Amino acid sequence: MRLSLSIRHGFRVLVPPHVCQARQATGQCYAKKYGFNLIIVESRITGARCANDVTSGAMYIHRRSARSLNFLYQYHDLSTTEISRPTEGRRAQSLKKQSKQFWQLIHVIRSRSRLLAPVSGTGFLNPSDAERVIQAGVRMTRRRHAWQRSPETWAVPDASPFVQMRSLVQHLFDKYPVPNFMAPVWWGEHNAQWGMKLYLHLAAGKSIRRFPVLPHFQITKRMAAFFMQAPDDLRPLETYRWSQVLSLGGDERLARILIRKTCLWAPNGAEAFWASVIRFLIQNAPLSTDEIVDIVQFIHQQRFEPAETVWGRGAGDNPVQPDFSLRGRSLMSLRRHMGNWRSELIEKGMMPPPDVDPLDFPWERSKIDAFHFEQDGIAWSIEELLTPRQLYNEGRIMNHCVSDYVSVCARRKTSIWSLKVQTGKRRRRQLTIEVLPKSKIIQQASGKHNCEPGETVREILNRWADREGLTFSESV
Repeated sequence: MRLSLSIRHGFRVLVPPHVCQARQATGQCYAKKYGFNLIIVESRITGARCANDVTSGAMYIHRRSARSLNFLYQYHDLSTTEISRPTEGRRAQSLKKQSKQFWQLIHVIRSRSRLLAPVSGTGFLNPSDAERVIQAGVRMTRRRHAWQRSPETWAVPDASPFVQMRSLVQHLFDKYPVPNFMAPVWWGEHNAQWGMKLYLHLAAGKSIRRFPVLPHFQITKRMAAFFMQAPDDLRPLETYRWSQVLSLGGDERLARILIRKTCLWAPNGAEAFWASVIRFLIQNAPLSTDEIVDIVQFIHQQRFEPAETVWGRGAGDNPVQPDFSLRGRSLMSLRRHMGNWRSELIEKGMMPPPDVDPLDFPWERSKIDAFHFEQDGIAWSIEELLTPRQLYNEGRIMNHCVSDYVSVCARRKTSIWSLKVQTGKRRRRQLTIEVLPKSKIIQQASGKHNCEPGETVREILNRWADREGLTFSESV
């Protein structure tokens, strides 16, 4: 076997005996690319021993070297994969003053467990597994201040690598027991800082209800109790939904269906609404898995997804039923609505019939009258825009975002008006006006590119406001 070694940079790579000189030349190219020297030396150490010594050997080189190791090599089976990019060493280098503790931890892992040992029968270590172990080592070293025990006192369990890694995390940090499902936050693909902070928070014996970083979370005492008892196969965010369902009186089956098959696997910004949905599902249990999934998917589409994707082209970016609620609904009425929602919305005038283009489907006209005024051969007009197409055209010509108001206009939360001037045969847009129908307040008045209206345009706007009894907001 050949062993590639650079003592100056602490870089080692295994080269099996069947690897040809061309592959060795590839290694030289990688060495040149990443800026280190590659020295080929002969070694009579057996394959398994040599493979098992890569990381711990790097540790000894580091002790003899005046400089920190730049790289800790993650190696592949060179018969199928070229020499890989040595990312772990750069992580170790980034630890700066904590690099000694990092190498100490890596040495303990290498010497006492098989977490960084080659797979039995192959002589090679899965690179992705090694990457996760090294990544966990870096993250744990960064929080060296929270270690309760030294790595050297770790008693390695005779179990799978996953259980061994979890045991190491618990040995280092746990002053008080932490649920097993929390351990993977240290080696997960995504660097979830809040997850590691939560682990340390729980390891210090503090309640999850006192953890300040959880977004959108409102955890009751009952939820906190179920959170600490959640199954090991769940992720931390999933345990929130698990504990919520059980605290509301649901069972484990419903919790797993929501976590594994719906968009409710993690909390979101509408938790109060989704809590009402979960209560509805619990009250109407038992339901089949497919029906639970269909109900959650339907509600999410109606209340949160853009109407353009749910209803069809021209329906706008806002949801079809943004105010959808289960209040007052029974399971049978919900089933009827799920089967006939299109026809029901058409009958209510909320959406267009099939033969009408959604872009040309008008909403109800407000009780404010339009305005027409002519002076010195110049005709002024202020007219309400009543269709999505009119709003899109207004926004395109005036170069502003009035097209985003389709949904609120359709729900009559606001009204949009266009002030135009006609001289001869030419008619030009001068101002786009937003008026709140109920309070009769002029909320906005913007010209092209959101510019302020000119003196003459402002005078026309004042005439219309006086006639219709409109008032101006402070921002106009």
